[in-house]
Amino acid sequence: MEKAKTNLTYLIELALLVGILLMMNITGLAMIPLPGQYASIMTVPVAVGAMMLGPLAGGVLGGVMGCISFYTAIKTGFSTLFLAGYTGGIVVVLSFINTIIPRILMGICVGWIYRAASRLDRGKTISYYIGGIAAPLLNTLFYMTVLVLIFLNAPTLQALLGEELMAKFQDNILLFVAAYVGVQALIEAALGCVISGSVCKALRVVLKQ
Repeated sequence: MEKAKTNLTYLIELALLVGILLMMNITGLAMIPLPGQYASIMTVPVAVGAMMLGPLAGGVLGGVMGCISFYTAIKTGFSTLFLAGYTGGIVVVLSFINTIIPRILMGICVGWIYRAASRLDRGKTISYYIGGIAAPLLNTLFYMTVLVLIFLNAPTLQALLGEELMAKFQDNILLFVAAYVGVQALIEAALGCVISGSVCKALRVVLKQ
């Protein structure tokens, strides 16, 4: 009976975090306006779930985040991939891989990173912020890794960028990543660290964990 109650509580808390992800996307609360760009905090519910409920929950929430991103790609008509020269069903497949798989891996990894950090953090405070910053950093790392693999092999990218710029990107992948995300990734990492860490710390007090 106690196990059933625990499982029910787990599912309710997981569903609540899924609802928060959907609400953040629908209302636009996930995007914080910055000069000339936006910083996303969609990784926050994923990080909180991964740390409070475990790696499996992190993977599920990461998958939900990825599905939201995939839906956004559908709404825009997969414009980025079409611009790169991809056509037909390959566009859907590549978009699915790029938007969903990295987010699932991110959620799972954050859960394991938090567990590893919490073993060394007796007060279970610093580990929350480690998990909090790991989520946006891993999200950027995994997403951009897949994106680089897709775009550096795109049919029309060389014609779009020019041979000289394309050669620079091929010689220095970090240049491509920096040009694509740059300061935004650092801001998202800082926000994720502070918000996710603080939320988990507060939940720990409320739930008396």
